[in-house]
Amino acid sequence: MRCNRPRIGTMGLGGQSVFLTVDHFHSLGETLHASSMFIEPGGKAYNQAVAAARLGAEVVFIGAMGNDEAKEQCCVYLKSENVTPIIETIVDENTAYACILTDNTGENRVSVFRGAAEQLSKNFVSKNEKIIAQCSCMLLSLESPLNATKTALNLCKKHGVFTILNPAPAIPLEIEFLHSFDLITPNLQEAAFLLGLQNQPDTKTLAQHLKHAGFKRAVVTLGENGSLLLDASCAWIFPALPSKVVDTTGAGDTFNAALAVFIAEGYSLKDAAIYATNASSFCVSHANVMDSLPTRNQLLNVFREIVPIRIL
Repeated sequence: MRCNRPRIGTMGLGGQSVFLTVDHFHSLGETLHASSMFIEPGGKAYNQAVAAARLGAEVVFIGAMGNDEAKEQCCVYLKSENVTPIIETIVDENTAYACILTDNTGENRVSVFRGAAEQLSKNFVSKNEKIIAQCSCMLLSLESPLNATKTALNLCKKHGVFTILNPAPAIPLEIEFLHSFDLITPNLQEAAFLLGLQNQPDTKTLAQHLKHAGFKRAVVTLGENGSLLLDASCAWIFPALPSKVVDTTGAGDTFNAALAVFIAEGYSLKDAAIYATNASSFCVSHANVMDSLPTRNQLLNVFREIVPIRIL
């Protein structure tokens, strides 16, 4: 396996997460008693940063946090994972916080308070142009203010940095803006929303819609059904690997981090998607998030080949 030690940047939300295990999810008006509670740092970009570092990349995390104990705890953990935190401190706001409910099937429901993360400024991003320019690949999401994300995108384009947009949480966006990224990685629901579709289409129809909308490269995660990969010439389904599902939290973040690392190392998009599928399979078989992010050796030890299925 190649390993050129790429430099990955992530930008978005970082904060504290509390995990509660329940037998089932709430019905209207129902109060549930959790059987366990676990607290750890997290957030989409934060998880991606740690996952990319464990897979062998040099990683920087850019985000905004409050001037509080949660910020200190988040930064200490990042440094322990060999991730460099680049943090804009928002004095009068709290660091982000998330509550994750996981039921007895391993599925989850997430509620997030974004707090200081919503105030990441485009000026702070611009001040860190040199750091962004040194990245091989930049993973962006929609957790940060859109003007900060656009600033990061423009800096990446200026310096030839490969850009991946994980468009979550989904918001209305112009197709031309989405086309500005080298790769987009929505899940099925996000892809349908971004394309203005009223219903979630089957995978072949979705691939046709993406192609008709002008996308030359996209990876759509499909949960237990694997992922859909679209490139300039065709579309492929990458089946999910059989796994005992313990907790699906963080699986998408792990997938995106692995995709970024292996693309940055020079792998083809198809080969990178195979490694990303293996990484997310490892993730769902472990509880919580930080304990479920595989190291490179762990990924190699459980690696299974995947034969993608061409559908277009």
